[in-house]
Amino acid sequence: MRPRHRLEYAGLAALAAVLRALPRGAALATGAALGEFGWLLRIRRAVVEANLAQALPLAAARERRRIGARAARNFGRTVAEFVRFAGTDRSRVGEMVTLEGAEALRAAAAAGGAIVVTAHLGAWALYVTAVAAAGIPSALLVGRQHNPKVQRFILAIPGRAVRLVAKSKAAPREILHSLKEGRAVVMVADHRAGRGGILAPFLGRVGSTLPLPGAIAARHRTPLFVMAGRRTDDGRHRVTITPLRLPSAASEDELRVAIATACNDALGRAIAACPEQYFWYHRRWLGAPPAAAPRPE
Repeated sequence: MRPRHRLEYAGLAALAAVLRALPRGAALATGAALGEFGWLLRIRRAVVEANLAQALPLAAARERRRIGARAARNFGRTVAEFVRFAGTDRSRVGEMVTLEGAEALRAAAAAGGAIVVTAHLGAWALYVTAVAAAGIPSALLVGRQHNPKVQRFILAIPGRAVRLVAKSKAAPREILHSLKEGRAVVMVADHRAGRGGILAPFLGRVGSTLPLPGAIAARHRTPLFVMAGRRTDDGRHRVTITPLRLPSAASEDELRVAIATACNDALGRAIAACPEQYFWYHRRWLGAPPAAAPRPE
């Protein structure tokens, strides 16, 4: 391992130990303070401000900075909740997260599997574990970290309740296997997907969008759901799971684009409703042209 990777892992492990030892309220406050500290240090702040200017062009610059600062605090809380899940919070996830629409997802998964598309909103990592804790067999498509020890640390947190599917050439085959087992396969689909993605509008600008949900749903007519959660004033979370009707299209390729557009539209509306809880640190558009579709209010 590289020395930098050793230091990264040591820092993460030490932070996780502290956050797990504290009472939940104190741990969340500590996470929020760390998030705000990173904002004051201007860590990726230029990316956040550029993304907010793109997504919220009618908001004043001062308001966008306020949203960015609150989003940084939310990210810190989310990290705290995620690392604490490996401890005593695992048994309390049902108390912390309220799921709306879980029964429809349960039925669809049991009948042959379902795809759940979500975004980095609220405490997104916690919501996947909440679905599994509700008795719905689940799988999660995950990316790869550069640091192998950090990778193992993160992947161990959800526990055995969630099957992890790595993004790779074998991912479609593993996803289809999970669907045949009656699982809800969750995909966090608001990252820039690179050259292999589908170009579709997202928050007022065309972005490269994860193609897997549209590809699998178009070919196999797999039920699609959109999951969006948010942190509530009492420190808990409310998650809505909504069926997404497959758009009508003349060909399979057109259906893939229509599905990507519909998913982006649903996620964009959820983000616009609480932008201070979104993870604005991704380079989502990276020079893509403006979208022809109207942005969410």
